[in-house]
Amino acid sequence: RNTDTRTRVWCAMRATSVTRPDLRIVVMCLCFGVILGRWSAPCAHGGCARCESDVFDEFGDKNVYDSPDVSPAPPSPSPTGSFSFSDGRGTYERREFLSVDGKEKDVPYVNVVRSFAGTFRSGDIHACHQINLLAFGEAVVTTMEGSDGNRLVERTRTVTGGDRVVIPAHTPHLWRFTKDSLITESWLHAGNRTQCKFSAWFYVPLRDKVGDPKKTFVAV
Repeated sequence: RNTDTRTRVWCAMRATSVTRPDLRIVVMCLCFGVILGRWSAPCAHGGCARCESDVFDEFGDKNVYDSPDVSPAPPSPSPTGSFSFSDGRGTYERREFLSVDGKEKDVPYVNVVRSFAGTFRSGDIHACHQINLLAFGEAVVTTMEGSDGNRLVERTRTVTGGDRVVIPAHTPHLWRFTKDSLITESWLHAGNRTQCKFSAWFYVPLRDKVGDPKKTFVAV
């Protein structure tokens, strides 16, 4: 097990700022994902991106779930299928894309997240790799990585429009948005790159920064 996790950022393309998310943004972000999944360029914020396969070979420490700072996230009150919720941070929208016959076992999806400057998201851990694409805006991504023996070490990176962030499974992480931003979010199994069912555990030192904002859910 490799406990020296490194969140990867691809800085190959820049997105054009828009005032609100719509289907065009979703399509644009998916296109970015396809392009960036096949080609990586040196990162503008220092260092170079490695091959994507290297990132999916990296994992956080599975023992992190035994920490007293970690607890299972409570069940979500979200509706099934496509939905959105809003709170003081912005809007989180999940879009599922059914086949013609509607018989797919695992429905393709993408989450589109609008966040205002000064807000926080995540503060949690997932059993699968988290993939984010920053369509526009700016954020500071914090990850807790096991690069100092068994002690988790905080690492931060600034990401801007067009950057892609891959957070290895079992890695506590936090997004702090320094500008109004739009990102996509999804989770993949590292082995075969298929979509992963969402599950989460809270990492208290980071989750406390997010708080417990009151959410309003709407089926879409």
